[in-house]
Amino acid sequence: MPRIIAFGAYAARLRRRRTPRDATRRFWTEQLDRLAAYLAMLIRESDMQKKDLAIEAPAGERHIVLTRTFNAPRSLVWRAISQPEHLIRWWGPHRHANRILQFDWRVGGTWRIQTTTPEGQSIVFHGTYLEIEPEWKTVQTFGVEGMYGDAVSTDTLTLEEIDGVTHYRVVSVLPDVASRDGMLASGMETGVVEGFERLDAILFELAAPKP
Repeated sequence: MPRIIAFGAYAARLRRRRTPRDATRRFWTEQLDRLAAYLAMLIRESDMQKKDLAIEAPAGERHIVLTRTFNAPRSLVWRAISQPEHLIRWWGPHRHANRILQFDWRVGGTWRIQTTTPEGQSIVFHGTYLEIEPEWKTVQTFGVEGMYGDAVSTDTLTLEEIDGVTHYRVVSVLPDVASRDGMLASGMETGVVEGFERLDAILFELAAPKP
């Protein structure tokens, strides 16, 4: 915020000065005004992003409940999770490179996504779509090849929009408590947190007016 105030103050000083080169000064004043306004907008957007991720894992139970809100309408969130060109950009941690191996978005269709860590480790996620109710609900299986004893969860995602904000909720049910605890201990929270940060950026991009 101090930089924005500085830009604004400098622009105001330029406006008060009158010289034969007023046209040039006016040009740069307007540019600084626009830059200050743009920076302020970015800060407002950042502040509006909902950093309220919650991961609940009741002791002795075999499920995980994940909730998060996004400062975007449900239709945009749905686009970002259902279209592969968007999904591939926000899946997992920041520095991971992703590749879609299979993406059959329909009931009974299967999906496989490969992610590669900066160290070169390859991880393959996979599942099957069991239910799809556009812009509201999906049910799918979720597994990671060679991890969690090859246990597969059943994940139910629901999206609810309230006053332009989308409430994202996933309930993951695993075969047993040990599998659930193994998934929690694997560091899944990092992937969720950073993946949602990337999703925030994509939603902001999708919401921006087209030139």
